[in-house]
Amino acid sequence: MTDLKQRLTLLEGARAKADIKAMSDDELDTHIRTLGFATPECYAAIVARVLRHSSVFPVVHDAPAYLVAGNRKV
Repeated sequence: MTDLKQRLTLLEGARAKADIKAMSDDELDTHIRTLGFATPECYAAIVARVLRHSSVFPVVHDAPAYLVAGNRKV
């Protein structure tokens, strides 16, 4: 195996084993761009990125104790 192929193999292995939790948002964005689309690594990185920040959409509670005739308890 040539030096270039060995180096590419090492880089690809390091990319696949990236520590997503330790990356900043900008680093994670850059990492996502380097991954092949529709790969398990890509999906894992995107989900990790989305879950880092809370949603601005309200959470719908469907527990009967929380609902009263379809309206939220106050």
